[in-house]
Amino acid sequence: MAAFTAWVEYIDTSTVLIFLVVFLCALWLLSSSDGPTNWPPGPKAWPVIGNADLFWNNDQLYLSFEELVKKYGDIFHLRFGHRHVVVLSGQEVIREAFVEKGEYFSNRPTFIPLLKYTHNGKGIFNQNGPHLKTLRRFTLRALRDFGVGKSSLEEKIQEELQIVLAEFDAQKGVPFDPNQLFDKAVSNIICSIIFGQRYSYDNEEFQDLLSALNYTFENSGIRNTAVAWLPGPLALALVPKFRKFIEVDRQTKDFVRKRIAEHRDTFDEENVRDFIDMYLNAEKNGDETGALTNENIFQVIVDLFLAGTETTSTTLHWGLLYLIRNPDVQRKCRQEILQVVGQGRPPGMKDQGNLPFTEAAILEIQRLGSIAPIAVVHTVAEPIKFRGYDLAKDTYVLANLYHGHMDPAIWDDPFAFNPDRWLDENNKLKNNPAFMPFSVGRRMCLGDSLAKMEMFLFFTTLLQRFDFGMVDADNPPSTEGFQGITRSPHKYELLTSRA
Repeated sequence: MAAFTAWVEYIDTSTVLIFLVVFLCALWLLSSSDGPTNWPPGPKAWPVIGNADLFWNNDQLYLSFEELVKKYGDIFHLRFGHRHVVVLSGQEVIREAFVEKGEYFSNRPTFIPLLKYTHNGKGIFNQNGPHLKTLRRFTLRALRDFGVGKSSLEEKIQEELQIVLAEFDAQKGVPFDPNQLFDKAVSNIICSIIFGQRYSYDNEEFQDLLSALNYTFENSGIRNTAVAWLPGPLALALVPKFRKFIEVDRQTKDFVRKRIAEHRDTFDEENVRDFIDMYLNAEKNGDETGALTNENIFQVIVDLFLAGTETTSTTLHWGLLYLIRNPDVQRKCRQEILQVVGQGRPPGMKDQGNLPFTEAAILEIQRLGSIAPIAVVHTVAEPIKFRGYDLAKDTYVLANLYHGHMDPAIWDDPFAFNPDRWLDENNKLKNNPAFMPFSVGRRMCLGDSLAKMEMFLFFTTLLQRFDFGMVDADNPPSTEGFQGITRSPHKYELLTSRA
């Protein structure tokens, strides 16, 4: 791998282009006559590049998909290079594929060069086969054992929130961007579960790690990583900023390796402190499945750290954006919190069922924020006839979750921020099956319980203490997002005052 990395670093791009074009033309000719002919409908594909123009013209691919849904319906076919892609839109078709027929639709691609480099089929995110179930079970058990849904983790979150509150307090009356603060706080909660410790916000190693992660999050949009969908290692040399991706991937993994080494030196099976110790204990006692290898657990830790930081932090960032744009909703949430909790103690998970409007506001933030507008790519495990169409093995499957969150046939005035849509006539929360912020099925996000816990405690604690306002009411921050690993709001500043 080191030799390949060096090759990518110094290879002449024009030479790569020539080889790649010839290679792709040959693959296109071969694949055009290969496999099923009964694909779902879709736009005409260009030779060699397929429908890559969709994301070259618009980095927010989910918006292009919305136009295609209007023309082709809830299932349509694309080609990215020589690969066949089927896009599913709307909760009915997504649940049918990922839940009812999950055995056919739950694989991950093993042939995307960029993912092969970063994951190599290890961990949970990009692994298929028998070890996946064991790893998911082990990870879920570890998350539960170390506090998800329990008072022990709630206490850790509240401890972190005290530091967050102090930071907001220090910024009273000054235009302030809360994004980095949320990154640090949420990362520290993940660190406490995985590594058994939190880091000072000015810790240099911690700051370097977050800078590396932010680069990955912000520069992993469809346009930047599109070439990684094309076949062959030559494609990697053409991924914009790929050398930097290699560097930050290595930096993240070096941080994790150092933590694991420290745990090996101090491990005590009578005192299992965190996720890493739980793995070391399982390793010591023997693992009959063969799943709990160093490589797998190492990648699981990296995956948890990446996913557990970005998703919740981005949702919090969206949340304050919508709350400063909708001060009436913010006031109503605060009134409910003060009526139920008061000011003498911080809100806790025991209050959750008694704060229906605040919970509804959080759900509405998730719906409009739609931080995962397109679920992580799945592949077809075996050939299947699905809704009358023939899907070949290894077909890419993309779930357009954004459509379910913004479909006017489901949501009245879908672009309006309206928490009341989540409440029934008895002021009770109501479920909507089109709402799938964590996806569904066998690949559903493992950290959904942790994320829900963090969001509730962060929003209620912040709103109990502070009032948040716009810096310039005549020029409100935009609610248009940009697509990196997640759909994020553009940078904005707010004003904080004591409630």
